[in-house]
Amino acid sequence: MCQKAWDDGTRAIAATSHQNPSWPDATPNAIHHATRELRRRLHDHGIPLAVYPTAEVMVGPDTEADLRAGRLVTVSDQGCYVLIELPTGLYLDLRDFVTNLVTLGVRPILAHPERHPELLRSHSTIDELIIRGCLVQVSARSITQRRDLLLTAALKAWVKRGVVHLIGSDGHSPTNRPPGIFSAYQRLAHWSGWGVADRICSTNGMAVLEGLPLDIPRPLPASWGSFLRS
Repeated sequence: MCQKAWDDGTRAIAATSHQNPSWPDATPNAIHHATRELRRRLHDHGIPLAVYPTAEVMVGPDTEADLRAGRLVTVSDQGCYVLIELPTGLYLDLRDFVTNLVTLGVRPILAHPERHPELLRSHSTIDELIIRGCLVQVSARSITQRRDLLLTAALKAWVKRGVVHLIGSDGHSPTNRPPGIFSAYQRLAHWSGWGVADRICSTNGMAVLEGLPLDIPRPLPASWGSFLRS
């Protein structure tokens, strides 16, 4: 997977282990150990890919407490950003959760929100999360797929409004959901220009990996007409 990512143009990657009840052994110590081992193997294979320890945290009733207690791994273990996801097939109101995390000094990044119709179809809902401090990360495969025309139109409208801040490869294996950002980068550039594509696929991501602050503007106003034209 790392070789594929390197060949695709990726130079730094967040190794996002799942942290949820289905993976109780994915503790911070285990994730850090696995990241060190992966770095060693990459060095041995001559793949100069920078790898950062990270976790994709499923939101639940104990997430805030677990974060405070150090049981969760933030992005690159910097303590500045945490990658979160909603439970599979379940939508939760994240407004207070986002506010509470920002108050703690940890900015949440919501992974693949396009999987949830409650977010994809409601401009005000996703916009309020962003205004409260949440970043939005869309999966590359959602950008590059061409079968679901409604999803494509909705994501294109999100990009044009400034709703999408990051792209995740969502890579799971070399063959099933392999990593690959470049095709998404090209399509983003086609939609909104190279500057937007650079910001979403590179600049914002490196700032997050380094724990640097990001000044994210409010999304542009949404209109039915602009959605139809997207």
